[in-house]
Amino acid sequence: MISKKTRPIYNKTVTILPIVFMAAISFYMISHRIWFSPDQFFIFALVGVMFIGRVKLFILDWGPFMLLYLSYEFLRGLVPFISKHVNIFPMVNMDEKIFGFIPTVKLQSLFYNPINLHWYDYVAVTLYICHFVTPMIVAFIFWMKDRQIFKRYTLALLILSYAAFLTYIIYPAMPPWMASSYGYIPPIKEVTGVVMSHFFTTPFHLPSLYSIMDANPVAAMPSLHSAFPMLILLYLVRKYKVSGLLFLPYAMGV
Repeated sequence: MISKKTRPIYNKTVTILPIVFMAAISFYMISHRIWFSPDQFFIFALVGVMFIGRVKLFILDWGPFMLLYLSYEFLRGLVPFISKHVNIFPMVNMDEKIFGFIPTVKLQSLFYNPINLHWYDYVAVTLYICHFVTPMIVAFIFWMKDRQIFKRYTLALLILSYAAFLTYIIYPAMPPWMASSYGYIPPIKEVTGVVMSHFFTTPFHLPSLYSIMDANPVAAMPSLHSAFPMLILLYLVRKYKVSGLLFLPYAMGV
């Protein structure tokens, strides 16, 4: 029997422990060069909430969201088969008009050397591979703290994802790495794999639904890598006011 005096401490512990557990799992996965996918996150989170007796509630709240989100991930792989025409030169011409050069090519020539990696290479790649897991961690925190804002946040995440999917169909855009491979822009190097090969641990693999999903190679615009952090920032500020701005460096870093 929990006394009234110790109940606040107990309630706080019950809230914090699953969040700490999921943060530790996320760090472990990313440090081992694993793309921590949403379906893997769901399974680990389910294990985490078993210890606090919220399994049924977790499945009821997260089940529809995960089903719709994974449906979006499956559908986006169909875009290259639906839209045969890929836009290339409008983005290249716009970059050159605004900057006077192609930013990807210029930035790599100034800052990237695969033989001599810098600290910002590791930071950039870590931010990049957190694309899947960060929205899920924030959703989990919201779910533990406030189920109503969790529902609004996950609905916004789904609307944003499906809006991007429709844009990919209407305006498929060739990303710089693909434009370079076809010779439309000067050569650029693949950065992520090179940097991840220098991570301090050896990789391993876990089963994931993403292994049977096709990627969408023409999903350059809009960039959900930028859109997700912005959405997260808005909801954190809405929930935690000024404290939510602590997420701003992450959003700006991405």
